[in-house]
Amino acid sequence: MASKVLVVGSGVIGLRTALELLRRGAAVRLVSPAVPSSTCSHGAGGLWMPFHCDDGRTNRWSYETLEELSSGCEDPEGRGRYVESLPAVSFKAGGDSAVGLPDWASGEWSDAASSSLDFRRLTVDELYREAKSGRFRLPPRAAIVDAGYTHAWLFRTRIVDAPLALSAMLDEVRSHGGRAEVDVGTGRSYGTPGEMADDARRHGCDAVANCTGLGARKVCGDGELVGARGALIHFDRRSVAWTTDDGEGPMTDASVTIEGGAFGSPTHPCYMIPRGDMLVVGGTYLEGDDEPDVRPDERRGLLENARRMGIDVGRSEPVGEWVGLRPYRPTCRLEVDEGLSGEGLRFVHSYGYGGSGWTVFVGAARDAASLLLDR
Repeated sequence: MASKVLVVGSGVIGLRTALELLRRGAAVRLVSPAVPSSTCSHGAGGLWMPFHCDDGRTNRWSYETLEELSSGCEDPEGRGRYVESLPAVSFKAGGDSAVGLPDWASGEWSDAASSSLDFRRLTVDELYREAKSGRFRLPPRAAIVDAGYTHAWLFRTRIVDAPLALSAMLDEVRSHGGRAEVDVGTGRSYGTPGEMADDARRHGCDAVANCTGLGARKVCGDGELVGARGALIHFDRRSVAWTTDDGEGPMTDASVTIEGGAFGSPTHPCYMIPRGDMLVVGGTYLEGDDEPDVRPDERRGLLENARRMGIDVGRSEPVGEWVGLRPYRPTCRLEVDEGLSGEGLRFVHSYGYGGSGWTVFVGAARDAASLLLDR
């Protein structure tokens, strides 16, 4: 069993892996060239829903994460909970081959988590009746019908306030005192995994967790890892004006996703995620696109998506925008590196979770910790 682990990376995967190791009794040295607020995890929507994470282990990781998120995830620093339970809707066009149920909705991995999802496939008419009785807000019905959407998935998801959650996780790592060394925001990156191993030995570590996300493309020379660029705009959730209020009292926000039909596509999904005090409107999923800023045409498209979601863009201005590169890989790399392990050192890679970092992070961290600690 490893007694001290060098964890490299301060995104959601690195921080939760460090926490898992500390909770199991190991000491941790957490290092990263970036602070959590400058990682892709910080700007992500935080929606629990498997998305571009192509691995046979994804469903199990997702359900383990859902179980933890369903506990509410209280911030130990007293800043409140950083997880919200809200309705989630994914619209499907009449000819969409995915109108049936996704495999992650089967409940195979956890009856309790599956029950909390309350996953249903509804017609558009059934969905809007459900929304009326449940008092949750959806895009204007006439536009959805005119665009050819006939069915939808409806389930109860969990949405993480990513900035608050990352801050809480880092604080929890630090709360372990002498068992946790934290050195993030250094601006210094490892050139190779071998350099990580050498640094681990210099600091008395007998194991390494490489959670560098997209950085592994260069550090590990991993040609299968690509950045899948996401572009978002933000609205102030507390004051945004809607075209969809019915005048009958307060309505609950819902997460809405459209990946096909007239409004969306796999490369340009249309979605809105209520996250903390923001409404996150997206988006793009463009592999190999490294443009760091929102392009003018993308901004126009994002504003159109906001309008489709029912935001009155004539009375509500975006309060921010963000671009991030999701670390996509055909199969996630969560495995022991046998070539670097040995001579008293265990080396584990954990990266390549695509657009599902906030969906799989608990299960992935538990598997990584087991590989590091259970010989």
